[in-house]
Amino acid sequence: MAETEKEIVTRRKFLTGAAALIGAVGAAFAAWPFIRAMSPTKDILAAGVQEVDISGLQPGQLKTVIWRKQPVFILKRTPRMIEEASAVKTSELDDPAAPEERSKEPELFVSLGICTHLGCIPKFVEKLPESDVSGFYCPCHGGKYDNLGRRLGGPPPENLHLVRTGS
Repeated sequence: MAETEKEIVTRRKFLTGAAALIGAVGAAFAAWPFIRAMSPTKDILAAGVQEVDISGLQPGQLKTVIWRKQPVFILKRTPRMIEEASAVKTSELDDPAAPEERSKEPELFVSLGICTHLGCIPKFVEKLPESDVSGFYCPCHGGKYDNLGRRLGGPPPENLHLVRTGS
């Protein structure tokens, strides 16, 4: 009789495990359409990727492209611009960021071309007002950013927003 009880307990454990496994698989199949509905569609993903040819971009030249209905600045920095940005003391900035944090490649800077104050489009100038450094100047309210998009003065509350690049 002891053998039969042992078999019944083993069979019960097997059936309980099998029922739990079938229930888990069924729950996964039921949840899959909901999980898939939460991920972005292919056309949305494609809208977020844009390739830009910068092979003809000369040092010191700024290229502006439109991405998701917003301007994006692509600046090929000169050695002088790289020196200027390195000379800025990050401890004196309201929104500090080291050059390595703002650009993967020292000679290339990519950011949204929108002032963080009121959404104006800053202009690239060789010398910022009251300064000897090149950078982006928003003439509407006097916002100043260096050539790495770091806020140097004026009413903007933060640095220009970076755009993630694939390189």
